[in-house]
Amino acid sequence: MASRCVNNLGGLVLLKDVTPDQVNDYVRKHSKEYYEMEPGFVFKEIRMLLKEPMLVGLQIRKGKILMPFTKPCPGYGTMLFEIAAKDADIEFIRDNLVKISE
Repeated sequence: MASRCVNNLGGLVLLKDVTPDQVNDYVRKHSKEYYEMEPGFVFKEIRMLLKEPMLVGLQIRKGKILMPFTKPCPGYGTMLFEIAAKDADIEFIRDNLVKISE
């Protein structure tokens, strides 16, 4: 059951309390490869809370994934995390999400 907290992924908060469009723009500018993630997608046993579909970015050379999430708590809202990614994490994204980038 996917009930773990997104904070358990570690990493860096790049954007906080922003709109989905701001997240998507950031991902497009900072990732050559990105995918559309639907609300409720499960990554590493964590259900990704989102208001609407948003982009997940892969930064292959850096070994990072740019992962959006929405915290319903006041003062947090929609956020973008940069998390360390293993090859298996990158393959999971590629295998389970629809690629948007060319």
